[in-house]
Amino acid sequence: MERAESTVKLVDNDQLDLLSNQTESEGFSSGYDSTDVSDSESTTQHEDDNNDDVDDGVDLQCDVSGSHIKYQNTSALCDHLKYILSMPELCDVTFLVGPTKVPVHGVKAILSTRSRVMYQLILKNERGVAETKKSRKTRQSRLTIEVNKYQPEDFRKIVQFIHCGSVDVDSRSVAGLLCGARQFGLDDLKTACWDYVRRCVQTRPQSLTTIQRGANQYIHHRYGIKLFTKIQHLMTSSTKRAAAETAV
Repeated sequence: MERAESTVKLVDNDQLDLLSNQTESEGFSSGYDSTDVSDSESTTQHEDDNNDDVDDGVDLQCDVSGSHIKYQNTSALCDHLKYILSMPELCDVTFLVGPTKVPVHGVKAILSTRSRVMYQLILKNERGVAETKKSRKTRQSRLTIEVNKYQPEDFRKIVQFIHCGSVDVDSRSVAGLLCGARQFGLDDLKTACWDYVRRCVQTRPQSLTTIQRGANQYIHHRYGIKLFTKIQHLMTSSTKRAAAETAV
């Protein structure tokens, strides 16, 4: 299992059109900026600072630019955004996934900012809810969207990647993640999925059967067919090669 990390901004994007055209990595910021220490501070304060001058394992990245230094901790930010998904009371959209309607929660503002396709999906369903409220005079505090063409755990991982830019890729989920990456315009995730498949071909060929089984569940999707065909070709070639070596 490997972890895919996104290079797309989590938030702070005023133009959603940039999401589908963005090709360069962008920085993240936790809001911690360094400032000069005043000479008027007491000796006690300096002693405290000296005592704090120890590496406590916090993963801070430093970017020196001109007269200031920007500190950022992206791992903490991603962990906190991921934690939000486990707290339905903090989320405002619920996807009911698969025939059993498994709930997968998220925050509309984050999902919409990270994926233009997700933004359009949420907007379309919000308009539908608004029309229903007008006709039936009903109240609904949380947006609910049905998703029928994904396995619940795969879609949960897709939402997690869109939400916080990090996801674990394995042989069971790579097909669903690849299809989700294609549908929701997640180029980073698509690259990560193909990289995972390549690594499996090179170092873990025994996992190809599991990948193909997962791809068969998404045979209705263009990338599901593409992955299934690719794995089928690789497995056939491997079998013929093994047979030829045995004959020799």
